[in-house]
Amino acid sequence: MKREKYRLLLLLILLFVVPSLTGCWDYKVLKDMSYVSTVGIDYVDNQFVVYTQMVDFASVGKMEGASSEEASSNIWVGKATGSTFLLAWNNLYNSIQQRVHIGQVSSVVFTQKAMQMHLNQTIDMFERSEARLTPWIFTTEEPMDDLFSITPMFPSSPLFTKLNSPESNYKQHSMIRPMKFLEFVALYSEPSTSIIVPTLSIDKNNWKQKKKKMPEMTINGAIIYHTKKKPRWMSKDDLLGLRWLEEKTNRTPLALNDDNGDIKAILNFEHPNVRVKPELSAKGDPVYNLHIKVQGELTQLNIPMTSKKLKAEAEARIKAEIRSTYTAGLKNNVDVYHLEETMFRHRYADWKRLTSIQSFPFTKNSLRDIQVDVEITNTGMSKFKS
Repeated sequence: MKREKYRLLLLLILLFVVPSLTGCWDYKVLKDMSYVSTVGIDYVDNQFVVYTQMVDFASVGKMEGASSEEASSNIWVGKATGSTFLLAWNNLYNSIQQRVHIGQVSSVVFTQKAMQMHLNQTIDMFERSEARLTPWIFTTEEPMDDLFSITPMFPSSPLFTKLNSPESNYKQHSMIRPMKFLEFVALYSEPSTSIIVPTLSIDKNNWKQKKKKMPEMTINGAIIYHTKKKPRWMSKDDLLGLRWLEEKTNRTPLALNDDNGDIKAILNFEHPNVRVKPELSAKGDPVYNLHIKVQGELTQLNIPMTSKKLKAEAEARIKAEIRSTYTAGLKNNVDVYHLEETMFRHRYADWKRLTSIQSFPFTKNSLRDIQVDVEITNTGMSKFKS
């Protein structure tokens, strides 16, 4: 009898308590909040200029079959200025009509000037706020409001652009690896590391819709950042050799041309295996030897070639691109291949001695031997010349 009374009492308690636990006191309806998807930072006339891209997440899933005008109507771009980054951000709050959530920011974009001015303020704000350090980081010299207003092809989610989802395109066309803000922050205070931040530009010529030119985002180069030096911009063409020293390169094309510039063959390569060996020359200067192994497949063959000749020409071309990018880096006074970092990690005593006298030395002779081993794993339908 007592057991039955106990069960009845327990049931009554549950009937009163459980309903009160089914809701969340701080629950917010999706449509009642504004969500920042991208933050842009510029520095003009001693003032921070903050841009935001806000997306209507409540209607993102309804974009299938929508027109470009309907897609662009789901993107709002805000702008505010202030003497510090945080004041500029707070000034933006004054005109926002709803509560703002910045925990969903997927990318942060800096101008080159902003990367040089009080970068610690921006990093500190992200670390102290509800924003995460997981967004992608980019640079640009385009007007931020134009860049943030671009809509994706085949109107769908406004987040399906290089600005917010660069990794899918990189897997198919690996040239300059996208970087997370978290990685940038981790490397920011390192004394020997160069940081390569992709640059977004606007392509206004390649795409049309109903005979109307449609702007789309493209990566046209990168800013190489080092805490000791002024950030330098280098073009995508100058950085062609970078992909051969990036082990995350997933798929990148290589065209072999004849003396007239006509294409003889096109190959696609993936996942280079890279080994950098730092040494000191007889004069005590730092020198580096590279050994790169890379696999690829033949996708186009326009003239008969033996497999041996194809392999040799691909190796020579890769080696030439690596050397050319290194030379372009020297002209810009940057260590584009992070070579100083290998000396810092593997020969710290030598690195400390060299940097105690002057900035870390680099000359055209610092990059000494480049060994490239190419393996062609698939020739498709093409037949090699015997």
